[in-house]
Amino acid sequence: MKTTLRHAVFGALFTFTFAAQAQLTQPNLPDHGFSFVYGVTNVQPEGFDWSAALSIQTVNFDFVPADSTAYADLFNDADFSQQTPGQTGGINQAFYEYNTDYFGFWGGVDGASGAQVVHPEVVEYLPYPMEVGDVHQDSLVFDFMVSGLAYVRDYSVNMEAVEVGTLTLPGGQVFENTMRIQANTAVFDSSVASSSGILTEGFQYWAPDMPLPVAQTYTYTQVSDGENSVIFSGAEFLVDAAAGFDLPLAASLDAYPSPAKHTLNVVAKAGSWVHVHNLQGQTVERRQLTSDRETWDVSTWHAGMHFLQVEGARTTRRVLITH
Repeated sequence: MKTTLRHAVFGALFTFTFAAQAQLTQPNLPDHGFSFVYGVTNVQPEGFDWSAALSIQTVNFDFVPADSTAYADLFNDADFSQQTPGQTGGINQAFYEYNTDYFGFWGGVDGASGAQVVHPEVVEYLPYPMEVGDVHQDSLVFDFMVSGLAYVRDYSVNMEAVEVGTLTLPGGQVFENTMRIQANTAVFDSSVASSSGILTEGFQYWAPDMPLPVAQTYTYTQVSDGENSVIFSGAEFLVDAAAGFDLPLAASLDAYPSPAKHTLNVVAKAGSWVHVHNLQGQTVERRQLTSDRETWDVSTWHAGMHFLQVEGARTTRRVLITH
C-alpha cells in the first residue's frame, strides 16, 4: 500500500520559508556506478551541524550496475546493486531502482548464506518529488523461501520530510538545501517456527542529486517473541566519494590578520557572499567576492569583535578590529 500526502494538504497549518520549498527529485547518476565512504559513530548528532562528529570506523558503499551482477535476472527492474561487507562474511547486495517517480527497493542477497529475497513488487522508499511536509508510507507483504523453509515478510516504510537546511559535516563538507526526513522502517519475518523483526528509527539527511542520505541517525530494535531490545544506536555520515561522484567543495573561509587595524585579507571561493556582523548581531558588511582572495578596507569598522560567514554555510571566522 502506497500513500503520499503532499504538504499542500496542510497548507492552512504550516508556513514555509523559501528554503523549505526545496524538492528531492530523481538524482542524475553515472551508469557505470559509484562508491561512497561513510564514517560511523555511536552518538547521534542533532540538527544540521555535524561538524564535531567523530568517526569510530568507516565503511564503503559500492554501487555497481544491477545488470552486471550474477543476480541480474532476479532483479531485472533494479538499476544498481549496493554492495557492503557482510558482518558474517561475504558481500551483501541490496538492489535499488531510481526513476522519475520514486527511489525503490527490490530486495537483496545475503553474502554469507547466499539467501535471496526478491520482492514481487517494489517498495517505494522515497517518492519523487518530495517536499517539506510530505508524508510517505509504503508496505509490502510477501512469501519467500530460505533453505527450504517458508517465510512471510511484512515490510513497511514511513517517511516524513521535516525541514530543509545546510548540513555541515566534519572536515568542512557542506551540503546546501539538505532535507531532514524522519525515517521509520519495520521488517518482520514469520514462519511456522518463529517470528521476529527489526525496527529502524531515526533521521535521514538527503542532499539534492544524491542517491543515498549524506548523513543519518538510527536506532535498531530487535523484536522477538514480544520482547524488544536495542541492538545499536548511532549515526553515519558521508566522508568521501571514492569513485564516480564529485562532492561539493568544503565551504572554506579565512580572514587575517587578527587583530586588524586598516586592512583585512578575506579568502573564500570567488562568487561567495560574505556576511559580517558584530557582537550585537548588526550587519557591518555584505559583499560578494570577485576573486578567491581580496583585501578589504576595514578602517571604518568600529573597534571590537566581528564575525565573517559565507552565506549558505556554517563556517565562521572571528576577527578583532583595533584602531
